[in-house]
Amino acid sequence: MSSELKMKCADSLNNLIDKFENNEYMLQRIHNHIVNYLPNTLNYELQNYEKRLNRNTYLTHEQHVFMQIFLQKNSYFYLPNNNCFYEYNGINYTAVKEDDIIHKLLSGISKDRVLLQWKYKTKINIIKQIKERNLFDSIPESETIQTVLNVLYPSIFYSKNHAKYFLTIIGDNIFKKNLSLIFLVNTQMKKILNDLDCIASSVIGINNTTHNFMTKYHENHLYDKCRLITINDNFSYELWIDILKKIGLDLLCVSAHYSKRYENSDNFIEYTSDEELKYYTTYIKNKTQREIVDEFCAKYIAETKSDLKLDWKNLHFVWKQFLSDCHYPNMIYSNSLKNLIKEKFEYDEESESFFGITSKFIPIQRDFIKFWETTISLVTPEQSDQFENEIEIDELCSLFKIWTKQTNEPLMTNGNISEENVLKILKHFFTTIEIIEQKYILNISCSLWDKSKHIDNSFCYTKEELKKDYKLELISFDNVYNYYYKYCKLQSDKLIVSKRYFEKYLYYKVSDYIVYDKFIETNWILNS
Repeated sequence: MSSELKMKCADSLNNLIDKFENNEYMLQRIHNHIVNYLPNTLNYELQNYEKRLNRNTYLTHEQHVFMQIFLQKNSYFYLPNNNCFYEYNGINYTAVKEDDIIHKLLSGISKDRVLLQWKYKTKINIIKQIKERNLFDSIPESETIQTVLNVLYPSIFYSKNHAKYFLTIIGDNIFKKNLSLIFLVNTQMKKILNDLDCIASSVIGINNTTHNFMTKYHENHLYDKCRLITINDNFSYELWIDILKKIGLDLLCVSAHYSKRYENSDNFIEYTSDEELKYYTTYIKNKTQREIVDEFCAKYIAETKSDLKLDWKNLHFVWKQFLSDCHYPNMIYSNSLKNLIKEKFEYDEESESFFGITSKFIPIQRDFIKFWETTISLVTPEQSDQFENEIEIDELCSLFKIWTKQTNEPLMTNGNISEENVLKILKHFFTTIEIIEQKYILNISCSLWDKSKHIDNSFCYTKEELKKDYKLELISFDNVYNYYYKYCKLQSDKLIVSKRYFEKYLYYKVSDYIVYDKFIETNWILNS
């Protein structure tokens, strides 16, 4: 290249000399420019070039240093799928606007002053580098990970390994791994997953992060593709919503981290030392339907030499008890289950009963059904003069206990029954009744306790007490309930209606005297 330039320069000069070879004046001018002006001009240009070169080298170095320090001090990340930026302060991840990042880096450049001439060039380079830092390539600090785990365990999951497994699954779904796996969960867990999916959609722009969590097993699901995961029965849904609001993004980033760390959720289970979690999670994967039924029969069914028989509906309830106790989903359809059990025990088609077997779970449900059929009546609002009667589950447990002490029926239990068991029995054997919030049974009454009449009986006492010393024009619902409570204590009544039911009945019974929502006019006292 250098030789070529030399030749071009020489040729250009020779061309000029040849052009003016007969012009003494122009030849003299050429000589003057070459000898007197050109060396100085070239020396000046060389000095300017070297200055620019040195300055560019200096500014490039300063730019690299500034960028390195800025990106080290400010952990910014980016997701191309939603074109959003994020910041990590070593504790929490937060979404951040690009304008805020630019403002911060331009302010830093202005303070430094060295890069003022290159501030926009520096800005472009830094934003470019940030966009190359994927949010899910970041590694959360231990404090962030422990914060996420501590809010998941013990409030929602049974152990930290359960929580880690859950996070790894979510991470796999973010990266679209193991798409063929099905995770069977209860309806309670599905509710929290829907909220997580909404958070993921809004903060990281990824939808369907919980798409492979199912509440029901389908016969098309292959056993070797099914995994189990469960949560505490008494977890607080309100707590979960609060968790998502505070650390939803942290949870998703930790999930992505675990997915990368363990490669996938199956690997996490394979290499964990938690044998209990491994057995539960892969229970369906490692079993056949026959093996599951064999385990159920071994644990929940007892063979007997007597003429006892167990009808299918009761046996099916025991099966549900087995699933509930073990936190298993219903992974065998009812007809398939019956056929598998028919292979093991004698069965009568006409009575739909199995002979020579019983279960320790049968007595309590049989006695409760007797109690229900003996004391409980269905009452529509029309039958109860438009008042919608209800009995709470815990009240039903108390009434069952009272009934077992009073009845002449031959019983097999002492009357102790849990609220959870009552719900299971009602949902299995009395499918037409209406239960709301897993607590209130609507439109029923019990012959052992007329709740409305019980409140009515207290009104005479309440009015007499108010006449003695009450001077105000209004009586609050709270005061009326307190008098009802005192009345119950004086009568040694063990059953006391809840404040919710009491107020509901007040709205029905004394509606003409109610003002300001929860106050009763004192002229109610004078009303007989």
